[in-house]
Amino acid sequence: MQNQIVLSNDAIRKAAPSVFATEPWDQVSERYVFIPTIEVVNQLRANGFQPVRASQSKSRIEGKGEFTKHMLRFRREHDILTQLGDELPEIVLVNSHDRTSSYQLSAGVFRLACLNGMVVKSADFGSIKVQHSGNIVDNVLEGSYRIIEEVPAIMERVQAYKGIVLDDEEQRVFASAAMELRYPTPLDEETGEPLPNYAAPFVAANLLTVRRTVDAKRDLWTISNRVQEAFMRGGIRSLAASGRRSKTRSINSVSEELRLNKALWQLTERMAQLKV
Repeated sequence: MQNQIVLSNDAIRKAAPSVFATEPWDQVSERYVFIPTIEVVNQLRANGFQPVRASQSKSRIEGKGEFTKHMLRFRREHDILTQLGDELPEIVLVNSHDRTSSYQLSAGVFRLACLNGMVVKSADFGSIKVQHSGNIVDNVLEGSYRIIEEVPAIMERVQAYKGIVLDDEEQRVFASAAMELRYPTPLDEETGEPLPNYAAPFVAANLLTVRRTVDAKRDLWTISNRVQEAFMRGGIRSLAASGRRSKTRSINSVSEELRLNKALWQLTERMAQLKV
């Protein structure tokens, strides 16, 4: 893995200490089978999957911070990125020790240009859940290989998206739909209708800002990744309802990152279907 940083245990511990929990949160059921996430990490390492990113959610509940939902992304040790814009498949592993999540496995696609990773979620490729019971480590490992089997088809889909060119209006439609995923219009509690005076914190066109030359392309895959990066990194000038100007924050919640990533993948699939 010549061009990427493989995470050591110390690096993982700094980013996601709950990976190293030695017992579950004291509020979980007695039926909960506890397997430290680091045991799964070590088994994946032994089978050629190296961790390259780790993160975890925060908790306002005292004493729960060491058990919260965490996410690790793995790549096969022989995979190499050579230039900006290249993609690599990843395995995305999510777990918690506070009963908020089972072990979950999804496919991911990492793009070197924006240093973000799209999470694949569709009827075609799906995801795998492993409950906190039975032989967890072996089940997660088996699930990882099942995810890898889907990689060729996923990367073919990515190549197809690169061949779909969006005109200016189609780009605006994509950005507007993405805004609704991130900032859905609230509904009136009585009527259930969208609130008429609601305004998102910024205009959807800001999601299409080109940050680097390699992202100036007009294909669906590039546009999708450009929008994703804008959400994940934040920094977009926004206007609150009070009139106060600020900038959007980066997304640091594991749950929200996964939700939005998967939704953007599905939006990209839908746009591709409309263009056929």
